[in-house]
Amino acid sequence: MDKAYWLRRKQASLRMARNAASSRARLIHFDLAGRYSVNAMSAENSAKDLAESQPRPLYAAIKDQNND
Repeated sequence: MDKAYWLRRKQASLRMARNAASSRARLIHFDLAGRYSVNAMSAENSAKDLAESQPRPLYAAIKDQNND
């Protein structure tokens, strides 16, 4: 899942916490918001790791060969 999705879920959960009728429901929504925040950070880090693990684009490799 991407970072934007998890951040939207976090915002929705915080909104629901503010509107919660009981302290128990508020606590649950705040807990979920925290978990969504962690998921957003994880999605961002895995996207960076994926980008770093991709091979170099073909045109860059060809350009480097021509410069040698």
